[in-house]
Amino acid sequence: MKYAITIILTALIVGMGVTAYFKGWLPTVSFNKPQAVSVENIEVLNAPSLAPVASPSASPTAGFTVVKAGGILVFKVYSIDVPTDWTYSKEAAPVGDIAIDKLILTKGSYKITIYQAATGGAPCLYPGDPDQEGPSSRFASFVGITTATGDKLRRGKADGGGTGFTVCELQSGGYGQPTGFGHISVSTPAVPTQAVLVQIDSILSSLKKI
Repeated sequence: MKYAITIILTALIVGMGVTAYFKGWLPTVSFNKPQAVSVENIEVLNAPSLAPVASPSASPTAGFTVVKAGGILVFKVYSIDVPTDWTYSKEAAPVGDIAIDKLILTKGSYKITIYQAATGGAPCLYPGDPDQEGPSSRFASFVGITTATGDKLRRGKADGGGTGFTVCELQSGGYGQPTGFGHISVSTPAVPTQAVLVQIDSILSSLKKI
């Protein structure tokens, strides 16, 4: 009799549970399968904003030094861009009867000299130019150069050979020396390299009257 009551109660409990399940009386618990997380889709909230790091901009004078010189007698103050692989030195006596201003740029056996002083001048003659009376300088060849202030220069090779060059400027009566920057001469080895000559012309083209 005791076992019969137990079996009856168990059957009632199971029956009530089945009935409650199918009637929706029991709360349902769902288990979601975890999704794979993509690193690309992760968004960090409330992260401090970071200012963009600006890439360093090239300085207008990157790779060279702007050197100022001159300004004595009738000559102009000027600036010139000296590349970092060149060195420069100055000599100056800005007042009196021996007033001079000399800027020397050097790279190995190459040298550019800009010399302001009380010296005489002369016309510069090139192939095709007629001879002139009085002292003049004749050149067998030349390279034309325009400065930062629009001045027309010519780097000329002396007639008869030799090393080095002389720079003349277009003036009212033709090309002559000294230039408005002073006497400009270029010293080179016996056989200068074209690459350095191109660099020299670039340096001379940076001349600017101030």
